[in-house]
Amino acid sequence: MVYLDNAATTNKKPFCVKKEVFLSTLKKNSANPNRSGYKISSNLANKILTVRQNLVDYFNCENLENCIFTSGCTESLNLAILSSFQNGGHVITTSYEHNSVLRPLFKLKNEGKIKLSIINPNKNGEIEIEKIKNSIKTNTYMLACTFTSNVTGYTNKIKKLGKLCKKHNLLFLVDCAQSSGHEKIDMQNLNIDFLALAGHKGFYSLTGIGALLVSNVGKKYLKPIKFGGTGTKSDSPIQPIDFPDGFESGTCNTTGILSLGAGVKFVKKNQEKINNKIYNLTKYLVEKLKEIDEIKIYPYNNFNSGVISFNIKNYSSNDVGNFLNEKFNICVRTGLHCAPLVHKFYNTIDIGMIRVSLSYFNKKRDINKLIYALKKFTNQV
Repeated sequence: MVYLDNAATTNKKPFCVKKEVFLSTLKKNSANPNRSGYKISSNLANKILTVRQNLVDYFNCENLENCIFTSGCTESLNLAILSSFQNGGHVITTSYEHNSVLRPLFKLKNEGKIKLSIINPNKNGEIEIEKIKNSIKTNTYMLACTFTSNVTGYTNKIKKLGKLCKKHNLLFLVDCAQSSGHEKIDMQNLNIDFLALAGHKGFYSLTGIGALLVSNVGKKYLKPIKFGGTGTKSDSPIQPIDFPDGFESGTCNTTGILSLGAGVKFVKKNQEKINNKIYNLTKYLVEKLKEIDEIKIYPYNNFNSGVISFNIKNYSSNDVGNFLNEKFNICVRTGLHCAPLVHKFYNTIDIGMIRVSLSYFNKKRDINKLIYALKKFTNQV
């Protein structure tokens, strides 16, 4: 099998992640942290605290308590958007956004709680800072955007956007699902208030684990949207709002958190090597795709993401994907990638896009096999 769908979830995991998953299921490590004072529970609580600290350090978040563990990037984005909304306010977002951003925003819009502006890219696929600046109104309170598009691999000018938000006192929400592990992201330097991440992509963790990292400014606007046991203030039926406990109701995903911690350590130790390899593989992929006349590649600007999308003439992406899977056992993503507005912009709602997303564990021979298979498809049609 040639697996080229790492933007959905990484298929191959580093040994350190697999080891942590194995150890977390052993009897001496299997308990409920933060709920009891016995040794196993306390040890696990300390391990989770270490993962939290490593994430805070990696992203230069302001305080340990500002890191909230979630079930994934979707929950992180929902928490940031739905709990911080300002009634009658205005939010700016872009056509590149995943439904994890669009759907909670459209829920608020359709309920009449917010106004929403959506910025389209220009012909080069770029989100222009000036367009966002011109969309700011007196009641604008948030800019919500992706760091790197999960569809095309386009990366926004996050530093400039962060400066714009700071100048106009806007909350800055950044979807880092496709950039975490690929980019070294400094929250304070980039003026990010809400950073949403998924563990199972660039950090090679298990699925079902993510985090929302919050600035000290962002903390003032955040309220719990999930209610239940927190292990703190158990004498009260009222949900606590302490960070992070008040936002992590229920038994935590211990195995997922520990796998994320191992993934963060792996990436931190090998960041330059990972980026160099993915950059070179992506560059090689683009060069090879350009050899096939029938292929149209959609705008991108960041080889570090490992994400490239394309189509073959006007053929359905699903038809191509099925051919690659059935004839060559190659796994790529096809369809709309849960980001409908960018497909409307590129007129691919009907045919979708073929997305290749590379991992540190891919090799040149994977790309060569893909190119061979694509040439076979174009020759037969």
